[in-house]
Amino acid sequence: MGQKGMDFRHKEVINIRDGKKLGYVQDVCADLKTGNITSIIVPRY
Repeated sequence: MGQKGMDFRHKEVINIRDGKKLGYVQDVCADLKTGNITSIIVPRY
């Protein structure tokens, strides 16, 4: 995955159903074998 996962850091997360702002991406976890993102960490405001 390299640096690509880092592209998500500090991006704003918005709920697409109601437009509510949920916070900013703090960290991204991935499966290193497949390169798939397994979780995105967004702390509360």
